[in-house]
Amino acid sequence: MAKKKSCQNVRVPRVLSVIERELYGWVDEEIFTQPSVIEADALPELRREMRLTADGVAEGDYVLEAAGPSDRLPFRAPEDRVPFLWVYSELFTRLGVRLPFIEFQREVLSRCHVAASQLHFNGWGFLRTFKRVCLHFGFRPSWRMFLYTYQLHALPPGKGFMSFRAYQGRKLFDSFEESIQEFKWHYFKVLPFPGKRPFWLNDEGAPFPWVYWNAEVRDFRITALDPLETLAF
Repeated sequence: MAKKKSCQNVRVPRVLSVIERELYGWVDEEIFTQPSVIEADALPELRREMRLTADGVAEGDYVLEAAGPSDRLPFRAPEDRVPFLWVYSELFTRLGVRLPFIEFQREVLSRCHVAASQLHFNGWGFLRTFKRVCLHFGFRPSWRMFLYTYQLHALPPGKGFMSFRAYQGRKLFDSFEESIQEFKWHYFKVLPFPGKRPFWLNDEGAPFPWVYWNAEVRDFRITALDPLETLAF
């Protein structure tokens, strides 16, 4: 197993620069005390143990890079760098999420204007389970059905991670683990292999809204389903 530092009580204060405070001042300060405990020398072994893609064929399309000592999860890529995607290892090792994200996952994140790394582990658990149940019953996962069932909500203190909760009377699943916190220290960057086009960039080469943390997340609601969606639900 790839070695990870223990993240119990790991808190490293990170003083933001003036520019960083303008960009990330809305984020709760505790987020900036949580450095990644996955170091560069652990990434090769972690990569061997962890599958990023569904079929394994496109594993070489992605390059992993450890977070630097001063990096924090809400930080965007500098303008002179290819935009990277923040992910945490538990997405792949415990939930079985794969790259590229499927259309259903991208649509939910995009409609809610929430970053993939801003979504709590349990939020990803709901997305993953909803997808599997839809496929079990023989229809494509629908972002409209998901957002009819679940609404986005902020976890305390309200300026950090986001998750989903079911509307009253529509609860389908329990949380994966109510108190899981470890993932917050197990993050790293995913970059495209040189010459490969990353799925997290649009046709103009700009990151989609779900790539980096957003202050203005959206409680995107679907209040009614069409007849076919209602039958599937």
